[in-house]
Amino acid sequence: MLNGSTSPAFAQDSDELKLSVRRDWGYGGGDQIQGLFTLEALGPENMTSATFKIDNMIVGVVDEPPFKLQFNTDDYPRGWHELVVAAATADDRTLNSAPRRFEFVSAAEGWSVAQNIIGRVGAIVGVLFIVIFTVHVVVSLRGRRKEPLPLGALRKYGVKGGAICPKCQRPFSFHLFSFNLGPYLFDYCDHCGKWSLVRRASPADLRTAEVAEIKLAQPETPIAEESPEEKLKRQLNESRYVDET
Repeated sequence: MLNGSTSPAFAQDSDELKLSVRRDWGYGGGDQIQGLFTLEALGPENMTSATFKIDNMIVGVVDEPPFKLQFNTDDYPRGWHELVVAAATADDRTLNSAPRRFEFVSAAEGWSVAQNIIGRVGAIVGVLFIVIFTVHVVVSLRGRRKEPLPLGALRKYGVKGGAICPKCQRPFSFHLFSFNLGPYLFDYCDHCGKWSLVRRASPADLRTAEVAEIKLAQPETPIAEESPEEKLKRQLNESRYVDET
């Protein structure tokens, strides 16, 4: 990692001097760098100046905070270089950072490495997309042939457990090919067929969802339609409360 860091306690209490190297534009992969970078001296608050050096040659002196200096690796020969910073303090002390070594590479070399990384990431994403797409097709075809579970049906959740679908609110078992994404799993619901990011539900929550299914399975008692005689009787009763003034 190229970018150095410091905590407030370090800036206030420590006399140690550190050199941060941050990429502004270009390539940075481990010890190999190419392009535009910023050097920064990180040290005590009473620093009065910072002298930046590459291969013991002064690159620049900064006399006021922030103690930063920008440089371009293309201004130097390709190969290994040593970067350091020396700082003066208000109490007449001189501090020196530990040297940091980097290999300055050409733009073509940096771009070639970046392309390889992009290619690997792209290949992984492509394979993952193909797997998800294939699983989705298989599940869709399987779902067309399979009768949906009735509301309130008994089920087993297996070793991976189960979840409650955020789409249809019905409990379902995790499949063996579900994808783990941190605390969530990416899986599809057996009932509505929708894919979702869901957490594992506790046995108590799964049971509650099953009970809710059973309630949904119970038909509501239909309201009987009034006969003409009952309707006339109700209207006569309601007319008694009409205020005739």
